[in-house]
Amino acid sequence: MGLRRQVIDTLFGGNRDPLAHIIKRTKGTDVSPHGVVAAPIGTFCCMDYSGNAADDDIYLCTIGSATAGSTTWVLVYDASDRGHLY
Repeated sequence: MGLRRQVIDTLFGGNRDPLAHIIKRTKGTDVSPHGVVAAPIGTFCCMDYSGNAADDDIYLCTIGSATAGSTTWVLVYDASDRGHLY
């Protein structure tokens, strides 16, 4: 197995299309998805909260779960530092 496949299997739970799972967090929710959103490993979560530093931040689910509270999210794009999505 090549390194490319190992990275995909590790970060995206074997999903060959890493952008297949994207959650858009509800407008008006200015908290990170930690403990709030359950998703399979490799899911991206895009924050949608106008007027807050969290707006357009993107998180990656690194430990998937069927229940909120046991899902782990990592901030992979901080819009406050890098600019908002187009």
